[in-house]
Amino acid sequence: MALLSVLLFVALLFAGWQALILPRPDRLPVRHIEITGEFTHLRTSDIEQRVAQVLDGGFLDLDMHQVRAAVMALPWVGQASVRRVWPDTLRMHVVEQVPLARWNGEALVNPRGQVFRPEHLTALDGLPHLYGEEEMAPEVVAFYLRLQAGGVPDGLEIAELAHNQRGEWRVVFDNHLKLILGGEDLGVRLAAFSRIYPQLAVHMGRLPLRIDMRYEHGFAVQWQPADEAQASLIGGSTGEI
Repeated sequence: MALLSVLLFVALLFAGWQALILPRPDRLPVRHIEITGEFTHLRTSDIEQRVAQVLDGGFLDLDMHQVRAAVMALPWVGQASVRRVWPDTLRMHVVEQVPLARWNGEALVNPRGQVFRPEHLTALDGLPHLYGEEEMAPEVVAFYLRLQAGGVPDGLEIAELAHNQRGEWRVVFDNHLKLILGGEDLGVRLAAFSRIYPQLAVHMGRLPLRIDMRYEHGFAVQWQPADEAQASLIGGSTGEI
């Protein structure tokens, strides 16, 4: 009988809790927000502030999709997961965006080809520049990574990669060499460029300024001026092989 009395008492307490507390989830407020992740550009205070703006209701009826969407809206957030921890804590793990390159001069793009737009980009001036239409960002990034992985001769660093509306590719290296690839036979043209560039780089003690690989049976070269006098000439000298 004593055991039954205790069980009945506990049941009544639980029923009373359900009747009084559950219909009023605001009586179980979210008191703590725990954020984990490694951040360079994000600040936990910005995440907390964004979450506080969408805390509508109590611990039990909080819209978790709305909370996650609010965090994901921060430009530097790449991924975010949110869960409840009883009785009053929101725990989230946030993955910061990894900038691979500047995108069209006014945004950034990550290695997955996702474009994001932080407010301040001046601290990232050393990144390469990629150009193209927004929907082409994954393809432009994939081609950039292909070039970085051994698609160009050793010693050349990519400063710019552009894909235009005609489907043509242009590369600018850190030594100001422009490589015109066009939009066809990219593998063949890259292989030919890698083969001939070391020879061109020592030609007459001058470096090529522009190499156009769009010719079916050859390529065109524009040479850097030999001295400052030649540098004043418009276009320099051009030869086709």
